Amino acid sequence: MQTLLNEIVEARLGWTSSVIASWYSGSDLRQQLRDALAAEADRTGNADFGGEYRDGVGKDGPTDPLDWANRRLELPGGGWAVTGIRFRGRDLNRPFVDVVAASVAPTPDGLSVVAAAVAPAYRDFGPLCLRVAVPDASQLVPQLSRDPRFGPHCAVDMHVVAGLVTQLKAHPRASSYGRVHLRAGDPQRLAQRVSAIYDELAEQQPQLPMWATPENVDSLTESADAGLLFEVLVDGAPAGVVAALRDDAHAMRGFSVQELCLDASHRGLRLASGTVQRLVDQLDAHDSDVVWGTIHPSNAASLRNALSIGREIVGGYAWVTPDGFPGMPADQAA
Repeated sequence: MQTLLNEIVEARLGWTSSVIASWYSGSDLRQQLRDALAAEADRTGNADFGGEYRDGVGKDGPTDPLDWANRRLELPGGGWAVTGIRFRGRDLNRPFVDVVAASVAPTPDGLSVVAAAVAPAYRDFGPLCLRVAVPDASQLVPQLSRDPRFGPHCAVDMHVVAGLVTQLKAHPRASSYGRVHLRAGDPQRLAQRVSAIYDELAEQQPQLPMWATPENVDSLTESADAGLLFEVLVDGAPAGVVAALRDDAHAMRGFSVQELCLDASHRGLRLASGTVQRLVDQLDAHDSDVVWGTIHPSNAASLRNALSIGREIVGGYAWVTPDGFPGMPADQAA
């Protein structure tokens, strides 16, 4: 298994953005990738995992547990890809193949080779498309959409945005910074607040649960225990919730923004930028720590806010739809 993990790590180095690579030494970057990908390597060819996953999903399909475990596929002409069957938002009608790593480059040429191996291997699952983690999904998707080997249903799934804490703390303050303050909050009460805000948002955006779900009492308690759960105050009045947690992922070390939601009366006022800057002020970070998060492309306001305070797009996930595949429905992969 260590040999496979080493192969996956070396392959993913070529699928990691140059921005992330510039923040760490080569040895640190490899170790962070090892930490992030160890579970995926362990799931490869693992009948125990495959059986548990199959039984937990409860979907009619292949009975062999190895079909449900991650697989190491041999690619036409040489090379390999580690892949696994997944379901978008746990919806059994939205199967896709997750490409964990591959020996080819994340280009139309490389992905067409991966698709040629995926199609027969996962035929019994009827996947709608593939998903890949790439340095910049918004650059890859137009290339795929123009390529006849793929099609119009390729799309960005999520952007990964991040910035070094040291740089974010030195970034010019947002115009809303002075109006925003944070106070430590109770997980039970703030979980109820978060749930109510999401319920209200979902009435306006029915597709919201596919790309954003509210944090619950348990997860907010984790943030509270770390001293990073806050009620947002605007001009002294309660306005929402923000939370963070130390969470190393995507080959980075640092903190993820676990929750950021403002109530209806405080949305659209450019308060999120000041809120995140106040959150960053609270972080006890090492020099190479980052603040990262994932943002759906439909959430243009959040992406603008993230970029405005110094975070960058440092990666993302793309829906890759080879010719002949149905593609992820547009209302969930816009």
